[in-house]
Amino acid sequence: MGGLFRTPSYRTGLFLDPKGRGGTTGYDMAVALPGMEADGGEGQGDLFAETNKVFQVTDGSIEMAVDKADAETGEFSGVFVSEQLSDTDMGSKQPKKVLLKGIVFGRVAEYDGTEDY
Repeated sequence: MGGLFRTPSYRTGLFLDPKGRGGTTGYDMAVALPGMEADGGEGQGDLFAETNKVFQVTDGSIEMAVDKADAETGEFSGVFVSEQLSDTDMGSKQPKKVLLKGIVFGRVAEYDGTEDY
């Protein structure tokens, strides 16, 4: 079993980087960076990406396989493989592919309405 999922950035628009820049709050430009744009040419793309933060959502996929199941206790175990993109530091860096492999364990229980989530 498996499928696709959406992976939001772990940083929201309210996150401020160490220079005080953010997607919805913070400074438009950090102090000490204007020197990079003095000539108006070289480095402008890098400066723009670093200064203009964006919230990104990327696609991922997961596959799971159940290896063991105990009908008496409702417990099951298995393995999973998930592939998704890494963070982009709010749009300033290219994402890398991340492959996660692991063991999954769970317990299936009857729903009786008293659960507190």
